[in-house]
Amino acid sequence: MSQPIVSDTLLTPIQHEILDVVLDQMIPTDSARNKPSARDVGVFEYIADRSPESFQEIARQLDDLDAQAFMSRKTPYTELSRDLQDETLNRLREEDPRFLTDLALHTVACYYLDSRVMTAIGLPSRAPYPDGYTIQRGDLTLLDPVRDRGEIWRRA
Repeated sequence: MSQPIVSDTLLTPIQHEILDVVLDQMIPTDSARNKPSARDVGVFEYIADRSPESFQEIARQLDDLDAQAFMSRKTPYTELSRDLQDETLNRLREEDPRFLTDLALHTVACYYLDSRVMTAIGLPSRAPYPDGYTIQRGDLTLLDPVRDRGEIWRRA
């Protein structure tokens, strides 16, 4: 019998659907600039790889979003029009400014790692090093008081 993949157990299928809709709301596709939506850059996999413990709170918030849609419109969140989805999401964000902020932070971090996004905004889709950026030399004399203090720890 095959074992389920850990990432398959982080969200239910309905929560996955809601997540896809929310990601499209956060950063929609911009075909004029050839920029993908947040859903298209692998945010779920990014979070599953780097911060799977975040899914407990994200899942609860996605459920709250669906419950709010059903209470106010008697319709699941994913079946609402885009305007009503935006209205529902904004209502929950007004009630709790921290609503889905963890998801938003992970989304932005993941989004700007995607080479399509970097190319679309006019930046090279490569790591800055080894070609690198010019780094200004700092004034390391600011560390002199720390160096002058000497060792302040116990040797093992």
